[in-house]
Amino acid sequence: MVVSEYSRSEVEAKTKRIDGDTHYTLTLDYKELQDLIPRAKMAEAQDMMWRDGERFANPNGVRADVGGRVGNVGAPKSTEGDPTRNPDARVEQIKKLGFDYGILICNTAMPAPLRPADKPVWLRSALAQLYNNASAELQATHPDHFICHATVPWDDLEFSIQELQRVKKLGLNNVLIAGSYMNQNLDAYELYPFWEAVTDLDMTCFVHDTPQPCGGTILHHSTPYPMVGWERYERLHIGTYVGFGIDYAVAAASLTLGGVLDEFPGLRFVFMEGGALWMQYAMAGSDRSFFIEPACSRTRNRPSELMLEHFVTEVQGLEPVEAIVMGMGSKNLFMSTDFPHPEFQALPNDTSDITDKPGLSDQDKANILGGNLARFLKV
Repeated sequence: MVVSEYSRSEVEAKTKRIDGDTHYTLTLDYKELQDLIPRAKMAEAQDMMWRDGERFANPNGVRADVGGRVGNVGAPKSTEGDPTRNPDARVEQIKKLGFDYGILICNTAMPAPLRPADKPVWLRSALAQLYNNASAELQATHPDHFICHATVPWDDLEFSIQELQRVKKLGLNNVLIAGSYMNQNLDAYELYPFWEAVTDLDMTCFVHDTPQPCGGTILHHSTPYPMVGWERYERLHIGTYVGFGIDYAVAAASLTLGGVLDEFPGLRFVFMEGGALWMQYAMAGSDRSFFIEPACSRTRNRPSELMLEHFVTEVQGLEPVEAIVMGMGSKNLFMSTDFPHPEFQALPNDTSDITDKPGLSDQDKANILGGNLARFLKV
């Protein structure tokens, strides 16, 4: 952790560097689903996994594990040396990139909890338990390098709360959510029991919208679930690179102006893959609403101050980091590589992008490279 009185060497020694947004594919044993799916749904589940397995998991692995109804299925590929699937190789990759810890986004097979039409809730609930068990085990194998999270079928709030209570005992202290809830803002009253559970369990919310895929034609790209303005994102592939920030700005406004942070002052949010510039826009716009239209606000606290207390957001390649720090300070920023996704492949995102900035103090650099996340995640 970072201390207030420090020398440069003391800061570097005491601050763990945390890669704040990376992606990892869990190796899952789908036979364990037999113990997680309601018995009455087992036959239906086997048929669904047989027909639709390719859509949410490794089709060969599912077919081999569920009933053995296909012959001549090849053995799954070895994960040895693959940092996207092998934990030891991932540790080496984390070190290679200059970090001590990596936050691993692990819910590849169920990309968004807000898509109930994709799979029935009983199946997604079972999958959530399967993923969470594997994530907790993964974190436990390398506690000095991996920070994992829980995933929940968010449209079933009762189960989601129960699952948070269960995974907390397994050592997972973070839960992945999106910037909206069932096409509603995050101040929806239905979410209050969820926020209460997150607060009581002292968990941190990872906010990571689902990236816009490259499916379909090159001209038209579907957006996986409703973000603010999603109906206008199918061209130009701006759903991820512009849409995330817009969605997060509305989420931040709803959490602050909507009174959620007044009601649950222990909530902490880590906004991923949307950059950092959106937060200043959200702060200014929400403050204007607060002062100009006070009758429409549910909070008595200035929204920008609430955001600075409860939010950290990711600095991405190409952003003017020094100017952002000049405008809002460095205590709400963190860096990530987005390994191994396109941002990692195409943009400058080495730790030197922070350490080589002459306009940043040593304390600023320490904050962005890990100090802020360590504070929010309590590691």
